[in-house]
Amino acid sequence: MIDLLVSLAVISVLIALMFPAITMVRESTRRVICGSNLRQLGMGVSIYAQDHKDRLPGSVFLPPQHSNAASFPAYDRMDTVWLSREEFPGMRNDLWDGLGYLYGEEYIAAANLYYCPSHHGGFTFEEASDDWAQLDPREEIIINYLYRGTGPQGARVLYKIPSSAALVTDTLRSYNDLNHEGGFNVLQAGLAVNWFEDIGGEIAQGILMRTDDDNPNHSSTVQNAWGRLDQMPGGQD
Repeated sequence: MIDLLVSLAVISVLIALMFPAITMVRESTRRVICGSNLRQLGMGVSIYAQDHKDRLPGSVFLPPQHSNAASFPAYDRMDTVWLSREEFPGMRNDLWDGLGYLYGEEYIAAANLYYCPSHHGGFTFEEASDDWAQLDPREEIIINYLYRGTGPQGARVLYKIPSSAALVTDTLRSYNDLNHEGGFNVLQAGLAVNWFEDIGGEIAQGILMRTDDDNPNHSSTVQNAWGRLDQMPGGQD
């Protein structure tokens, strides 16, 4: 009996020692899958642009000079792919927006590619699967990746955007919705996907501060984050 108890104690200690390593391996695997999702979205954007005079998918959340259908600049909401007609009553029957056009026009066939497996916030594929199936005009669909919609200088034509510029990244909607700890997967305009190491949590802390602010609109913080992601310090995938 003593030998059995000692063996169980040793096994428990070993499991406790191994658990952090197992957790790290699982997160690394999820991060790789997340990067793969972004690569496929990048291919969808590229093919879409080829079929639309090299222009990126449009969004109502871009300012008027960048989108004919613009309502108001809201860069932090460009993780929305399906619009609510209640908020946008003047829209045509097609309520797709931003990266949603890739699904609506059948460049991306799988809705789950819009969701990061590491995401623990309020917008998951499991929660949204019925909305994707029904496409209810009363409900909006929000994903785990944030679309930029333009280049750093506002270019909407893909080949005019520097290849190193960030085009899509893990969502920046709120601090609680960040996909990963310590950094972001970033799809660049040249279709490469790299890992941005958020040294010191600069971007994450900026999002946290804006989330806690009385004003929930943090478009300016998101714009600043895009500028940091364009610099892409840190390791590569």
